[in-house]
Amino acid sequence: MYDADPIPTRRPLTHDELPQLEPGDYVRLQGMPGDLPSHAQLEGAFGRVVHVAGASVMLEMDEPYTAGGLTHRTFYGSPYQLKKVEPVGRMGARNLFDEPDDA
Repeated sequence: MYDADPIPTRRPLTHDELPQLEPGDYVRLQGMPGDLPSHAQLEGAFGRVVHVAGASVMLEMDEPYTAGGLTHRTFYGSPYQLKKVEPVGRMGARNLFDEPDDA
């Protein structure tokens, strides 16, 4: 009664580890970065990290996007929205698909 083991009252939480980003890294946006109609074109888009400052990451997007009637190539995001794309092979190509190479 007095030396009883504590009752587990909560499941352990699992969190995805944030990518350690540096300027020059290629990243992919996970999902839509916001709820505005102009954000729909950024879903799954690729870009290159230009600057990292705390929880703010400046990206140069591979494809320009339109927001507010203007065409932009830079996007400010958060590391929570980004997934680092590792280079593949000797030429430094990017794996654009999330499928295994065993096919």
